[in-house]
Amino acid sequence: MKICEIRLIAFGHFTDVRIDLSGGKEGLHIIYGSNEAGKSSALRALKHMLYGIPERSLDDFLHPYTKMRIGAAIQRKDGDVLEFVRRKGRSNTLRAVDDKTVLDESILHQFLGGVNAMSFPPCSA
Repeated sequence: MKICEIRLIAFGHFTDVRIDLSGGKEGLHIIYGSNEAGKSSALRALKHMLYGIPERSLDDFLHPYTKMRIGAAIQRKDGDVLEFVRRKGRSNTLRAVDDKTVLDESILHQFLGGVNAMSFPPCSA
C-alpha cells in the first residue's frame, strides 16, 4: 500500500491541511519541522486514519471530538485507489469522501495487507 495523501481536516491543531505523499516511485518521505510544528500529531493522525481515532483521544486541541476528521487517499500495488474520511466516533467511522456514506472497514483492511494497529510504531501522546 502507498499513502498518496493525508488530509488533516480537523485534527490536533490542524485545519484543512493536505500532506501530498504521491511523489516518488518508492514512496519514501521524510517529514521534518521545528519543535511543536505538529510532527507527532501528524504521525498520530496517520495511525488513527488507518485504525480509528481512540475514544479518549488527546488530539482535540482545536476541534471538538464530534468534528475530528482525517482524510486519505491510499493505493494498492494493483493500482486501485481508496479515498476516505475517518471521523471520531464509536461506530461507522470510516466514510467515503462525502463524509456521509459509511464504508465497511473490510474495504480498508484489503489495502492494509495484514498490517494491524499493533504492528504500527507507537505514537507519543
